[in-house]
Amino acid sequence: MDISTSVAVIAGLLLLNTIFLVIFLFKAFKAFTEARKFLETARMQLTPLSHDITRISTEAKGILTTVQKDLDKVGDSLDHVRDTTQNIKEFEHMIQERIQEPLLEITAFLSALATGGRVFWQTLFRSRP
Repeated sequence: MDISTSVAVIAGLLLLNTIFLVIFLFKAFKAFTEARKFLETARMQLTPLSHDITRISTEAKGILTTVQKDLDKVGDSLDHVRDTTQNIKEFEHMIQERIQEPLLEITAFLSALATGGRVFWQTLFRSRP
């Protein structure tokens, strides 16, 4: 092979490399342009999105605070119901001690008086004839 053929082959290979390099650079430029457009679009949408996320998290925090307060109120209400139930049981027990037992004693006493009176009158009326 002589030098002119070698130079022609090298020149041809350099031309092919240059063509492939230009095609690669063109596609890379196009890809970078698309990426820049995408990043620009994402940046434009990121601000409202972050604002919405902040607003949603604030609202969720408010809801959780309200739920926590309501749960505290429910717990307090259950405590009050338990205390009221205990007071009613104590009141019922007190009524039984103070009223029911004396009434039973009075009833037994009156029953004994009635029975005694009946026996007395029966005996009184039997002995006269």
